[in-house]
Amino acid sequence: MKPSFLLPRYPKELEDWWWEKALQKWPEHSEEKTLNLIRKEVVLQSDRFNKTRSFDPNSYGSRDLSVLAYGNFFFPRTWNAMTYCTAEAIFRGWKKPGSGPIRILDIGSGTGASGLSVLYMIKKLGIHNPVFMESWDYSGKSLTFLKNIHKELNYLWTDSKLHTQRTDLRYLPALRSKQKFDLILLGYSLNEIIESKQITETTNWLEGVTNLLSPNGYLIITEPAEKETCNNLQNIASLISKGSKNCFIHAPYFNGLDCPLKDKETHYYSHEVRKNHFSNIQEKINRPLNLEINLVKFGMLILSKLKPNNIPMDARTCRIVSPINKKKGTVGFIGIASDGSEYRYEIQRRSLKPDQTKILTKLERGDVLNFSELETVKEEHKKRIPTYESISWPFSPRWSD
Repeated sequence: MKPSFLLPRYPKELEDWWWEKALQKWPEHSEEKTLNLIRKEVVLQSDRFNKTRSFDPNSYGSRDLSVLAYGNFFFPRTWNAMTYCTAEAIFRGWKKPGSGPIRILDIGSGTGASGLSVLYMIKKLGIHNPVFMESWDYSGKSLTFLKNIHKELNYLWTDSKLHTQRTDLRYLPALRSKQKFDLILLGYSLNEIIESKQITETTNWLEGVTNLLSPNGYLIITEPAEKETCNNLQNIASLISKGSKNCFIHAPYFNGLDCPLKDKETHYYSHEVRKNHFSNIQEKINRPLNLEINLVKFGMLILSKLKPNNIPMDARTCRIVSPINKKKGTVGFIGIASDGSEYRYEIQRRSLKPDQTKILTKLERGDVLNFSELETVKEEHKKRIPTYESISWPFSPRWSD
């Protein structure tokens, strides 16, 4: 399988930077003692993200241990999720300004994983525009770390400038800016910012954010891969899309349509499950913890003032939303098609060569497939793929070697 988009891997220089900062903080500790200190904080942060859902300013981002644990363990995951989504924004039509700077706003930036990942990808893609990035967060300590990373590793994102602002992001007055942005990022931060708000309040807040987009700008949101969080995100997208004449859904689905999974009982919900490229330090930290680091899971949403590309409203284009199911006689999966419907797609294994079966089983949730032909079977919302050659994958991002 030839990937449609090669993703730049998390830079070793950044991994080394975070680990060196941990060693400098506790110079009297052995490496194993430093690892154990970080491990305890990683468990606390993991519970905070996934169980207690506690996001007050004192929860994290206020202590060196919290920031260093996040930087060495969770920072690469956030970075990788935004790297996938930036690739998707480009696939869905985002283009750099023809001339002049690219302007980026990172809301709830923390130590900068999402924003810096976009700066890094822009340079890796050979885009030579200067880049100006605004990063907003309530944690002054996190913003200080971000400024230090940007300055000390500036060769990773040359010709870029950073401005940080400490602010309470929960209130619309804090979102005022005379500048319009080509990319606005909310990397794992929306659910924290609007934690106590109702969906209508959140929709109004997010519409305020979209007002900061340039005419050709894109808003990219990543969220934790939890059913309630992801369904809320898609419900918000639906409200914005139906209530606004100048804001459109570009992803995860097609033709500006919202998610069909959010309103019905189903085994699946709208989230990505992608192969993760983890760092050596993450692997060391994780040895006794056995947390999931082989995969990166996240919900996502891309909005723009531009109308989405028109795709024929049928089942021949789909986004995979389930694991690939390899049975005795078939290879199959659930996909959301460009007509907004959920279909079960299957191909008979007797028509596949062994290497073709292997390629299909390595498809990932979030990949976009096209079919030159499909066969309709008796079961409702089931499609049979007649041949391997009828399949193409216009969006199948994979990590570069």
